[in-house]
Formats: sequence, structure tokens, C-alpha cells
Amino acid sequence: MKKLIDKFDTPIHHEQIRALYQQSPFVLFSVLAVTFIVAIFFWEQVDHQLLISWVVVNLSLTFARVVLVKSFQRVNPQGSTLVKWGLLFSFSSLLSGVIWGQIAVLFMDTGDLINTLFSVLVIIGMASGSQVSLSTFLPAYFGFGVPTLLPLAVVLFNQPENTFVLIGYMAMVFIIASLAFSLIMNRNVSESIRLRFENLDLLESLELQKDIAEKANTDKSRFLAATSHDLRQPLHAMDLYLGALKNILSEQEQVELLNKGLQSSAALGELLAALMDVSRLDAGDVVVDFSVVNLDSLLQTICDEYQEKASCQKMVLEFKPSKLLVESDELMLGRMLRNLVNNACTHSAGTHILLKAEKSGERVCLTVFDNGKGIPKSQQQQVFSEFYQLNNPERDRNKGLGLGLAIVKRLATLLHHDLQLESAAGEGCSFKLCLPFIGVADNAVIDAVDTTSLDVSGLFVILVDDEADIRNAMRTLLLQWGCELLVADSLQSLQRELAEINYPQPDVLLCDYRLRENKNGLEVVVAMRQYFNEELPAVIISGDTDKAIEAEALEQGCDVLHKPIRPELLRTAIYNLARKSLIKPA
Repeated sequence: MKKLIDKFDTPIHHEQIRALYQQSPFVLFSVLAVTFIVAIFFWEQVDHQLLISWVVVNLSLTFARVVLVKSFQRVNPQGSTLVKWGLLFSFSSLLSGVIWGQIAVLFMDTGDLINTLFSVLVIIGMASGSQVSLSTFLPAYFGFGVPTLLPLAVVLFNQPENTFVLIGYMAMVFIIASLAFSLIMNRNVSESIRLRFENLDLLESLELQKDIAEKANTDKSRFLAATSHDLRQPLHAMDLYLGALKNILSEQEQVELLNKGLQSSAALGELLAALMDVSRLDAGDVVVDFSVVNLDSLLQTICDEYQEKASCQKMVLEFKPSKLLVESDELMLGRMLRNLVNNACTHSAGTHILLKAEKSGERVCLTVFDNGKGIPKSQQQQVFSEFYQLNNPERDRNKGLGLGLAIVKRLATLLHHDLQLESAAGEGCSFKLCLPFIGVADNAVIDAVDTTSLDVSGLFVILVDDEADIRNAMRTLLLQWGCELLVADSLQSLQRELAEINYPQPDVLLCDYRLRENKNGLEVVVAMRQYFNEELPAVIISGDTDKAIEAEALEQGCDVLHKPIRPELLRTAIYNLARKSLIKPA
């Protein structure tokens, strides 16, 4: 018995047995139907008691087989246990075959042609009809087919007429043919199962390789995103040093060289920001924060930021006020618009850039238009691909990396904003973003502020940063602006300094977010507000663009600046915070 179980204890035989039980309800229903037909036909021809006994035995076995199938479905056996269930089903098929084979012995009357034809039809029909379902597992069909057909052949062989003997030979041929056909069907089923297993293995292998590739890509993206802080630190320090240097240079040649250095630093910062944006999008670390966005305020800010760059390209940059309010993530929407404006300034070779918003039904179409050389229709899809650039085969770094429009496309998809490009060679470009309309704002456009005129001299600033280079650069820059300073590398050293000297209340706190020993700038802000018992204005400076950090800082009432910070942006932030707290610069 153990050898028999071991022989059929294979994955393919396991699947054959499962298929056998799945198909068995149809077989058992056929058995019941034919049983009653046989009883009706032979009722007037054979002994009633003998016929009733045969019917009762057949129905009892069929009921037992139904219970067997239900038990199998309930237990759902696995592994080698399946073989025992398969052999048990085969044994029940053997008993059923013996019962049906008895029709030739007990009920067939060779002297009655109709009786004989009916008996042969029933026996051969049962053997043939069960072949499709029972051949799935060979022991089941062999167990049923042979005992069903063999008694018919034996009875016919024992008849005196040669005609019946000849039919007996035909019955033997039919038995052999049935068994051979059953072997072929079983082989086909086995091959089908084997191919299914191979396909499943291939699919599993493919999914595994896909998961490995996706994990590697995600890990790469997360690594780049995680190193964002470390990459931004030296760039941030360099910008501060260059900003401080600009205040002390006087010769035109020196100023021109410094301006070129500032341009290179700005380009490097833009490239780093673009790479970090792509990495965060690939890693799935971007969380959308929908809110009501005032388009006039956002567009004016962006125009102010890029006015100098547009002027250098001899372009006019302007926007058309609309007073429209839309629903979007303001930071991501601003990132998209900045990329589109920067793209127009860098690549369009036009003379005019216009930003406008128009209401269309329940949506607002926000357009960035330039009258430059345009984009051929054949290349309008490619421009949204990473690292794809028109007319830059030499990969001139001054023209960027080709990531700006790719980021716009990804952010638009993330925000569910419809992004459209209308352009043709020589006819300029029109990038449109369609956003949900919220309402109309009752606001006026604020004139741009010249940051160089913002006087922050006399302000007392507390600066906390654990990087020596950044502390030195910030100290140099702030002292040039006339600020009074207290500089520390940690909360502990700041508290020690305050304990030794009676410092006045600071006008502004400047704190790096990530400090040593798993501390952060928000803890410094909380401690200083408790120490001075005042809601001190504070700026959190971070090289990490994680929105969770920004949300945490804003919840504490702190402004957030991301490294690298341009000196004029830092100066504006300090001035605005001092003005908000009603502390007037001297």
C-alpha cells in the first residue's frame, strides 16, 4: 500500500485527484439517472426482488460516494494525504463498476433482441460516458471500466450463436481501446497540468524578478532621497559663503566671476532638486496635501522668482491676474509651474512668457505660454521622458538634465490634474494644467519686493546648526547684514551659553532640523520658547524635503526653508518674521 501511495505522491497526481473530485458530481448524477431508467426498463422482465436489490445496492453506493465527495471538499486534503483520497475514490469506482457489470449477468436475455441491445447500450454507455471524467486519474477509470465491460464480454463468449461470440470479441476490443484511449487522455491531462505548473513557476519567477527590480529601483530612489540632506549641506554652505563674498567685492571683474559662481551654484541646486524630486516620486514617498490655492498669489511669487532669469534671456515674463481659487497641493503645483517657467526661460528661445488662468466649466485651465520655437508634434510625447532634451546632443549642463517636464508629468498624474501640450514648430508652446475650480478670491495683487532693500540690521538672531561650515558661513553673512548673533551647535551648548550670560530675547530663531544625537531644530524652538516664555518667531532649515517634516514645523508655527538657501531668500524670511512679530528692524 505504501509503495502505491508513493507512486502517486507527485504534484501532477495531486492535481489529477483534485480534478477527479471536482468532476465527480456530474458522474454521480448520471449514475442516478441511468439507475432509474434501468429499473423501469427491466421491471417487467426480471425478478422484482432481484432488481430492487440491485437498485438499492447501487443507490447506497452512490450515496456513499456523494458523502465521500462532500468530505473531500470539507477537509481539502493536501500533500500525500491526497493520494489516499484518490485511491479511496478509485475503490468506490471499482465497486460501482462491479455493480454495473452485473447487468450482463443478471438482467441481459440474449433470446430477447431488445433486451440485449438495451443491456449492451447501457453497459457501453456507462463505460464510455465515465471515460472523460475518470481518466483524469487512471486507477479510477481502470477500476470502473474493466469490471463494467468484462462481464459483458464473458457472457457473450459463452453464447452458442457465433454472432454473440463475435460481439464478445468486439467487446474485448472495445475494452482494450477504451483503456488505450484512457491512457492517452490521462497523458494529455498530465501534460496540461505540467505545463500549468511550468507557467506558474515562470510567472512566479517573473514576479520575483520584477519584485527584485522594483525593490532595487525603490531602494535606489530612497537612498538618493535619504542622501538629499548630506548632498545639500555643502551646497548650502557654498551659497552662503558666495552671498557673503558678494557683499565685500567691489571690482567689476571680481563681481562678474562671483556672479558666474552663483549661477553655477544655482544650476547645481536646480539639478539636485530635480534629481531628488524624481527619486522621491519613484520611491513613493510623496504625500499629497490638497488645499485651496490662490492662483494670483502663487503666480506672482513665481514671476518674481524668475524675473531676473527671464531678463537675462531677454524675455518678458508676466502673468494675467484672475482672482481664481483652485484645489491642489500648493507646493507640488508651484513645483510644476516653476519647472514650466524655467523650461520656457531655458529652451524656448522666445521673447515673451505669459502665465494665465481661465475658468472653463467646473475647472480652471492654468496656462504657461511662450512664443518661442515650439516643439514638433513628433517629439511632444518624448519631452515628458526623463533625461530627454531637444537640440542638446552634447548634453550641455547649462541646459539642465531634461528632468523638468518629466517631473511635471509625474506630479500632474499624482494630483490627477490633466496636463496638455499645444505646440508646433515655430509657433511657441502652451502647457495647460486643468484643476478643480473652488471660487473667486477678493484680493489684490501685491507688488514685488526688492530683497536688497530689506534692512535686518540690529536684529538679534539665535542660530543653531551642527555643521561647522554652515555655522561659519551663516555667521559671516548675518554679521554683514548687521545682525547680532548667538551661535551654537546644539541645544545643550545653547542652554549653557544662556545660563552663563543674560542674553535678551531673540528676534528670530534659525535652527537646522537634523542635529546630532537624534535631536532636531523643533526641540530647540520649543525649549527657547519655554525659556523666554514667548512665542518666538522661528525658521526651520532642512535639507530633507519630506512633507511630514514641513507639516510638523508648520504645526509648531515655524517657517520652513529648504537647503540650499539663496541669501536673498534667507534675508526675506528673517525680515518677514521680524515684521510679523512687530519687532521693527533698526
